[in-house]
Amino acid sequence: MFSANTCTLPPQFPPPCRRHCRLTLVCSSFRRRSRSRRRHSKVSLPTTTTTTTSSEPKLEAIIDLTPLTAFQSDLRRFLSSGRDAYRDLQTLVTLDHNRRLLVSCRPSTLHFVGTSAALGLLAFSVFTALAQLLSRFWAWRRGASSYAPLVVRRDRSLGGKEVVVAWGQRSDTNPLSPPLRDSVKRFPKNKVRFQRKLPKWWPTVINANASVFDANEQEEYKREAYRVVRAITNSRLGGNDIMENDIIQLRQLCRTSGVQVSIEPTNVRDSLYRASVNFVLNVCSRAPTYSTSIDINGEDAPQFLAGFAENIGLEDVRAAIIVSAAVASRTRSCLLQAWALEMQGKHVDAMVELSKICLLLRIFPPEESSPEMEMVSRGLEKHLKLEQRKHLMFLFGKVCGEDSHRIAREALGLMHSQNGCSDQLEDNVAP
Repeated sequence: MFSANTCTLPPQFPPPCRRHCRLTLVCSSFRRRSRSRRRHSKVSLPTTTTTTTSSEPKLEAIIDLTPLTAFQSDLRRFLSSGRDAYRDLQTLVTLDHNRRLLVSCRPSTLHFVGTSAALGLLAFSVFTALAQLLSRFWAWRRGASSYAPLVVRRDRSLGGKEVVVAWGQRSDTNPLSPPLRDSVKRFPKNKVRFQRKLPKWWPTVINANASVFDANEQEEYKREAYRVVRAITNSRLGGNDIMENDIIQLRQLCRTSGVQVSIEPTNVRDSLYRASVNFVLNVCSRAPTYSTSIDINGEDAPQFLAGFAENIGLEDVRAAIIVSAAVASRTRSCLLQAWALEMQGKHVDAMVELSKICLLLRIFPPEESSPEMEMVSRGLEKHLKLEQRKHLMFLFGKVCGEDSHRIAREALGLMHSQNGCSDQLEDNVAP
């Protein structure tokens, strides 16, 4: 075996020279170890690589960062153009040596301004849409969405008008389910309670002359009626009051021929009817208290108003509400004016003022516990004390008959002290 030290040749290999020589061999002293390592590696278990294939599809997400880089470069370019445009706009207007104003800018500045305006408009639109969506979502979360039903009630202090008192809640239940069938059946009955009925004094209008005239004659009457309507409308738009003769003429034409006119818009139609109601109430106020009826162009007052409402296409219920409200307003003003005259010592004038509503309340008597009279009583309670209202009731009893005492007591808010007022009236009227 060889060693790492010097060694001599065997005798069968004669030395090339006689001299003493030393041969140095460079050999690996780790050869045995390498063999042992190689043997050790042979003992170790061989490694096997297995490739498994699956039929399941893979989910891959590829994010390309190139647009982000391009956006950053575009943003830098936009900001740079903004700085350039700002410097250019600083010299937008200049004054030359000839004292002339020069307005000049670069095309890039105009492009930047236009782009900024477009982006600003787009951002404003997006923010507005988002704000609306958020507001609707917030309203929906609170249960007060605009699509939710409204809960309305009748306010008698406002003349029976409907007011919104709450927002309804949406119900996902089936309205035809067995537990709710009874409530669904009772709903129409409850709805009928809030429908306004015609007062007892409202007459039935019958057009007896509708079939007397032929088509040509009715067309002629209709043209004449519309001519009067145009005159009334022009006078109203000009700021003038509606003439009483025009109201009587229009009613006469429609009653004679049986035609009906259409007045637009509806506020002009309602104003015309209110003017006719005030005209009739003025006639009733000027009439003596002992009169039993008022004749207006051959008709009594309720018949005139009911027929005129039909001639101009106004619903009966709406017309009756307008008349009742006008009667209540006239009653309130006369009572306050009578008390003012009484406080001034003008007793006779106060009695005359109270007499104006005697015939009015007999011809157009309000319904018992009507919302109009309740509104009048609440208004008078704020201006007059209880003793003052009792004194007015005493004066009213001396002027008007007993058929309108109930209405006066209701207007003055004395229904709870009805017996006391009756005793006071008897004591003062008795000699």
